[in-house]
Amino acid sequence: MTPGTARVIACVAGLATVLATAALGQWQLRRADEKQQAQTLLQTRQQLPAWQSADWPCDGRSAEALPVQRTAQLTGTWLTERTVWLDNRTQQGRTGFEVITPLRLHAPGSACNGRLLLVQRGWVPRDMRDRQRVPDLPSATGRVTVPGRVVASASRVYQLGAEPLPVVTGAPAQPLIRQNVDAAFWQTWLGQSPLPGAVLQVQAEAQSPDTVLQREWAAPDLGRDKHLGYAAQWFALSAVAAALTLWFQFIRPQRLARRLARNAHHATS
Repeated sequence: MTPGTARVIACVAGLATVLATAALGQWQLRRADEKQQAQTLLQTRQQLPAWQSADWPCDGRSAEALPVQRTAQLTGTWLTERTVWLDNRTQQGRTGFEVITPLRLHAPGSACNGRLLLVQRGWVPRDMRDRQRVPDLPSATGRVTVPGRVVASASRVYQLGAEPLPVVTGAPAQPLIRQNVDAAFWQTWLGQSPLPGAVLQVQAEAQSPDTVLQREWAAPDLGRDKHLGYAAQWFALSAVAAALTLWFQFIRPQRLARRLARNAHHATS
């Protein structure tokens, strides 16, 4: 391979690298813009009137029809005996449980009346002396009004392997602790599928004030800053590739040629 051919190949490779990394940076900027638009939509929904029990999509629509992050004010009765404790959830660096209790909706005249909806009620720290011990939850036995916001699904974390389905024998004698819950679990545990989505409870219901559950839920973050960071990295790589190509294929050879010419001139003078 001649020096000229090698230089052409190096220039083409350098240019391809510059264009590819710049294109990836532009793609990350577009993703950041999409996330910003989605974040704006979520913030707009939070300003809308609260969803009521009858507003839930009880006609068979999927969770995609839910206005995620919209405030909700739901009326119903707790199915306290079907409470589930989700293990290995952290808040402020501490490990504990997130509590999910089904709510039987009260919405007379609506298809939602009597249907079950999952409510993520709050978080409690783990008792490090007894990892299976959970606190007593003060739950009203009558009708309650639950303030919250709409979410696409209940909390879920990574797990290794599948958990067995629960054994249902009337009211459970022990609290049910799970890593995650899915549609098959709820079908077995409740004897029916709950409505799509869930509600993240933001404060205690007025009928049953409690100081047990903590509700310091993190604000939704769709990751716009992450995409901006990736874009900056790709553009930096593009600039480095351009600088290296210019230096090694143009500037450095020209400086070397001028130096050789000066040396040759001095040698003949």
